[in-house]
Amino acid sequence: MSEWNEYHKVTNNIPPRKNIVNFINNYKELSGKAIDIGCGAGNDTIYLIQNNWNVLAIDGSDVENSIKEKLNDEEKEKFSFQVQKFEDLKLPKSDLIISNNALPFCNKEYFYTMWQEICNSINSNGFFVGNLFGINDEWNTPKDKRTFLNKEQVIDLFKDFEIISLKEFEKDRTTALGVMKHWHTFEVIAKKK
Repeated sequence: MSEWNEYHKVTNNIPPRKNIVNFINNYKELSGKAIDIGCGAGNDTIYLIQNNWNVLAIDGSDVENSIKEKLNDEEKEKFSFQVQKFEDLKLPKSDLIISNNALPFCNKEYFYTMWQEICNSINSNGFFVGNLFGINDEWNTPKDKRTFLNKEQVIDLFKDFEIISLKEFEKDRTTALGVMKHWHTFEVIAKKK
């Protein structure tokens, strides 16, 4: 768990991710109930709250108080938190689910069960914004239990959605903890039919 604690510390004050900012910029008129799965230090959660969303933040570590410390009293009214593991994920109905650099950490044995829970949670005309790891990612080794997908598999995940944006990235860059690695990711914005 110390590696995750270090991750939360290092990412505590980073800006919200670009895909979340782009979503908000393109859909300023929207608000409602959002869920941030694998919220980490809560930077995306806070950004959504500041843009009129009520957010349930979920993480495997109890980071509730560290997120609350960054919110004013009015913003705290729009924030709730749960500790949940991917393998046991239970979600309420929502208008938006976001998840960046988190879902691939679900054990591949449970990934599709978790994904079905996510799909069932999103209301019609609701959105998913997040990313998934591709098969060329450096962490994808035969013994690794994380989930890595090819482009066709990613597209298939969104068969009940209109894919608004699907971007594939492959590049070498450091992890949040400063280790250089080859990344292969798919960044998705999709609207449920």
